[in-house]
Amino acid sequence: MKTRVIGFVYAIVAAGAVALVCVYLKAPELSPALLVGSLLYSALGLVGSQSRYRVQGNMLGEISFIPYATALVLYPSWATVALVGVGAAVGEIRRPKPALKRAFNIAQFCLAASISTLLYLALGGRPLQEHSAFLFLPHTVAVLSFLFVNTLAVAAAIGISEGKSIVRTRRDGNSASLLFDLFSVPMVYLFARAYLDWRLWGFAAMTIMTFGFRILYQVRQQLSTTNRELLELFVHTVEYGDPYTSGHSQRVSRYSRIIARAIGLTGLEVERIAIAALLHDVGKIHEIFRPILSKPGRLTNEERSIMELHPIKSAELVAKLSEFHDIVPAVRHHHENWDGTGYPDKIAGQSIPLGSRIIMFADTIDAMTSDRAYRKAMTEVEVRAELIKFRGKQFDPRICDALLDSPLYHQLFVTADSRGNTLSFTQIIERARGQKAQAVA
Repeated sequence: MKTRVIGFVYAIVAAGAVALVCVYLKAPELSPALLVGSLLYSALGLVGSQSRYRVQGNMLGEISFIPYATALVLYPSWATVALVGVGAAVGEIRRPKPALKRAFNIAQFCLAASISTLLYLALGGRPLQEHSAFLFLPHTVAVLSFLFVNTLAVAAAIGISEGKSIVRTRRDGNSASLLFDLFSVPMVYLFARAYLDWRLWGFAAMTIMTFGFRILYQVRQQLSTTNRELLELFVHTVEYGDPYTSGHSQRVSRYSRIIARAIGLTGLEVERIAIAALLHDVGKIHEIFRPILSKPGRLTNEERSIMELHPIKSAELVAKLSEFHDIVPAVRHHHENWDGTGYPDKIAGQSIPLGSRIIMFADTIDAMTSDRAYRKAMTEVEVRAELIKFRGKQFDPRICDALLDSPLYHQLFVTADSRGNTLSFTQIIERARGQKAQAVA
């Protein structure tokens, strides 16, 4: 790598500087009296950026966006953009991270703030300090463009690093935030009017509201994470004691997520299928399967018939959770073959739920890539040959073709430093710097 990533960071830094100059040329005049509100909200944005909270794994959330956007619409000027840049710079300096990462974060904030300001002014927007009326088009475009440029820059860096589509990377990373994006439009205006109408008292009220939102969102994220971890704990309990299935459901969930992305499903669809894959074997906790699962030798026909009931038992358990009613069919039919020879209902083709067809791939790939007493794990090339061999018989041919043609296919066989998650931009920069140093040495 990834000289392309480092070059992209330099390009963002240059673009941020050029954009700031363009804002200055568009509106060079400066009124210090009008800058006070923007200064206060920029400071709140800085404090919010320091109050990060854990979302999931290494992912962190913060509450700086709305205060920064409010500063821009209160007084859209080069000085406000500079204040946002200074706030981002102070926040970055306080954190231990590579200098290139700091430069990228500061520059992308300046670039997003500059583009937002230019669009606001070009569409007829006026400083709310002077004209407090709500102008729908310039206000909405300014707020959403600030968000869009900021997230697009990170998605582009990740996409360039991993050879993925930038559009898809951004979509996968931000599909769940659309409601928040739309909600932020009136919230920014509310924050601005609070200051315009009540000055410091209004700013104080919005500060309290900002940190109230942080607490609520953090609790929501922690609850979601806890529920996910409890599911994984339950699945681990089901698999406990069987050396051949330990970790199986987690791997199948990861593979299903990769396959779903490879065929172009949305972020929400990917996550629902991943949950169905995680729970696809929970029915094996039923006592009728226990003696069969612990049996060392081959199964009799009767035992095999009993084991073929496990998708039904899994679906029955999953159906008891109201949040997962939509994934029950995917769980029940994950052993159905494309040609109708599977179980438990012997349905075929498009009648098999899409999630089930994806889990069939993931389940089989995990079996093929796991060591067994009677054979070693298959290689990537051998798995490809098996998928082609059973294309149209066991596997959906269209999914098979899309998967094998996708650059994501290789990720199914990557185990080190990965659970299928996208690298953070900090990890990308650190790896780029490391590889560059090795090349020089």
